[in-house]
Amino acid sequence: MDSSVRQAFACFLFIFGIAVYAHSQTPAPKKPTATISGRVTIKGKAAAGVIVNVRMTEGNQSETYAAVTNEQGNYKISNVPPGNYLVVTVAPAFVPSNNSSWGKTLVITKEEAVENLDFTLMRGGVITGKVTDADGRPVIEEQVSAFLARLDDNYETPPVTRTDDRGIYRLFGLPPGKYRVGAGQNANMSPGFAQGAYKLTFFPAASEFSQASLIEVTEASEATGVDITLGRPMTTYSARGRIVDADSGQPVPNVNYGLQTRISPSSFSSSISVGNVSNQAGEFKIEGLTPGKYAIFIAPQPNSPVRADPVNFEVTDSDVNGLIVKTSRGASVSGVMVLEGTDDKALQAKLMNITLHAQVSDESWHSGANHMSKIGPDGRFVINGLPGGTVNFGMSNYGNFHIVRLERDGAVYPKGIEVKEGEQVSGVRLVLSYGSGTISGVVKLEGGALPAGGSLYVTMVRVGVDPESITLSSDRTTRVDTRGQFIVEGLVPATYEVSATMYLPATRTPVRGAKQQVVVTDGAATNVTLTISLPDRPPDRP
Repeated sequence: MDSSVRQAFACFLFIFGIAVYAHSQTPAPKKPTATISGRVTIKGKAAAGVIVNVRMTEGNQSETYAAVTNEQGNYKISNVPPGNYLVVTVAPAFVPSNNSSWGKTLVITKEEAVENLDFTLMRGGVITGKVTDADGRPVIEEQVSAFLARLDDNYETPPVTRTDDRGIYRLFGLPPGKYRVGAGQNANMSPGFAQGAYKLTFFPAASEFSQASLIEVTEASEATGVDITLGRPMTTYSARGRIVDADSGQPVPNVNYGLQTRISPSSFSSSISVGNVSNQAGEFKIEGLTPGKYAIFIAPQPNSPVRADPVNFEVTDSDVNGLIVKTSRGASVSGVMVLEGTDDKALQAKLMNITLHAQVSDESWHSGANHMSKIGPDGRFVINGLPGGTVNFGMSNYGNFHIVRLERDGAVYPKGIEVKEGEQVSGVRLVLSYGSGTISGVVKLEGGALPAGGSLYVTMVRVGVDPESITLSSDRTTRVDTRGQFIVEGLVPATYEVSATMYLPATRTPVRGAKQQVVVTDGAATNVTLTISLPDRPPDRP
């Protein structure tokens, strides 16, 4: 099988094309639905057999609908319920002619017929070549990535493929632009696992991104002979140690631990290894590490009081031994979650779908901590294994529920509750409100149309709320659709400051529009019109 099928674009086809096409055949839901139709063309001619996907971007993001264009290039998707969607075409080797792979955003607020949602495609470019090692032998199954000329232009994951049994790779479906091509497993340019891997090397044999040769891609172009010569495989090292009880010094077996890379003294990447377990002697070992700075942490387990501070270490030119992770009994917070302002039993029952998370202010986020608890039938929760510090709460799977107050013993704690090391705190009340207000409207552009690749967002921030308050879960941001429409539902009663922000391609500096205050009440929908002006020239990069 050609290695190009492993490209991200082909994966996109599999995930959002074939699988969801079957989903589109399900019976129409009972609630009001819409139809979406349009035409797909290539160089002005009908494009038959192109999959058009409609994927929900807020709420139930598994909701996806699809259709295939007919001989005239037309498509029609029916039974689409209200929601925020992204509409994209899936056509291997082709890209949008406006040089944007985001697709078209769409807000459906009622039963309507959205027509003329058209797409114009063009054939993308190709970069192909061969990857060899220092002895001139082909490197098989090696990762090859195409980066835009400036690293900060790479908003999305760079196109990736792998070499075949001849060491040959082929990156296709590339939007027009200037690229630097690199091969090597360490493509994220940070320390990590690289057992038997090669250091990231750019065409033709450059170790630094800035030294790589530029390859220009145009519509349907093919750049051949982009060959990359790699050096010797990187030498990797191991780190080993023990997890012990801080008081007794005895080994702690069967503890889940993970590893993270350190980018700077105070900044760590996301976890690069989780799910490992210490053996019966409390020992752990991690292999395949390249030189760099790391932290090892233990992963909190539900209902377990065990915790430990992360242990930092550095790999230079040898294995690291003798690491000691000391565990202790952490603090705990228990209480009840209550719904304010309603006795609706159906809403009360939905509280059990929520997962409650705790974050401690004095706990570095790189510790890998994910302290959480499910909610019991009576609204009870308990979160164990916490370090000392100020504890705040957040939720997942919360729908339209929002935390409005944190209480204990009749007192309100707007910025979290203080917990001492090992303290068992009980009697906490998390008061929730169910939001049923809506803000919808239109964003109008002055001074022209939104440039290709640009995007608009609307943000709603509650007025008069402390920026450090736990109630900020009520603040919302949504993307404006292709027609300039937006909608945010599930807002709690309050006064909101509503503003539009525009992001232009090839710049990270946003353009902000005027702000408008809106009063939201339960069950009511408020419509607003926001205006934002295109700048005379693109904003400078920061």
